[in-house]
Amino acid sequence: MDSVVVPLLSRRFERAQILQKANHAIPAAALLVTGVQALMEGAWGLGLALGAVQIATSAMLMVTIVRSLRATRGPAHHHHEHGIEWIDIWAAGVLFAEAAERWHVKHHISRPMILTALLTLALGLFHGRIAAVGRRRRAIRITADGMYVGGKPFRAFTAPWRDIASISVTGQVAEVRTRGGRVRRLNLADLRNAEDVRAALAEGRKRLSALEPEASPL
Repeated sequence: MDSVVVPLLSRRFERAQILQKANHAIPAAALLVTGVQALMEGAWGLGLALGAVQIATSAMLMVTIVRSLRATRGPAHHHHEHGIEWIDIWAAGVLFAEAAERWHVKHHISRPMILTALLTLALGLFHGRIAAVGRRRRAIRITADGMYVGGKPFRAFTAPWRDIASISVTGQVAEVRTRGGRVRRLNLADLRNAEDVRAALAEGRKRLSALEPEASPL
């Protein structure tokens, strides 16, 4: 019997992830102002180049954050599954530009800031691999042995078929209940791919129904 695996693409989770990164927008706004002031004061040479970089990286970071938040409203097919997280890339650019500004003004190399920028850049470049691990955990799996419904760490729902009492979908709420009283609910309105999850749950109900005659007393 084939397994069915469907990721749980939660809009709320995606927005929370983006908002965690949005704290980079605060130094980006300050850096944007610094870059604009440099250009207005007639900076030239390295100062001019640095001002242009400050404006570009800061503006792109803020635009990318806004676009990413807007994208969470769309369905699953509007969600770009790529290997690069551009918020992290532009955030790293802001940090590098800020470190360059400190060196230009104070002739001081901020090693902690450069290290943070490198780590942020690495997170952006390897986002696809990191996100794949999270998607495997935040998924619903229907197997020959039972069901798994991912969630927060240490709160995932796992149960063999013999322990599952019911699988139901009422409106925008799905519920898996065990004979022992454990319940795992899903807010389908929060999921980008709610229809795929509904189909997986329907397959789960089908497999559960197929086992009921075997479990019934003679």
